[in-house]
Amino acid sequence: MKFIDLSDGKYYMIRCSDWSVIVESENEEEACTQALKNMLDKYGKHLKLSSVMISHRLEPDAIEEDYDDLISYHSVSRMLANAGLHDLSSNVKLVFGA
Repeated sequence: MKFIDLSDGKYYMIRCSDWSVIVESENEEEACTQALKNMLDKYGKHLKLSSVMISHRLEPDAIEEDYDDLISYHSVSRMLANAGLHDLSSNVKLVFGA
């Protein structure tokens, strides 16, 4: 178990298919790209992907009214392209049509 002090940086929970991770990053797109690269390095061809990734900025003092502002949706094929994985990005686009 790891403990994270949310006041020490910008943290995002990234979710895709059947997995989720917490990443420290400057912005949500970078967090999604970093999470995808790390998970692909770890699980390779066994990693499950969906057409969309969800990023949730973890804010220690967020109130319920702000919750929707902290969540964003991202195209997996776009995040794969951001990571330089253009062939895989094209294949994901072909399979999911997005």
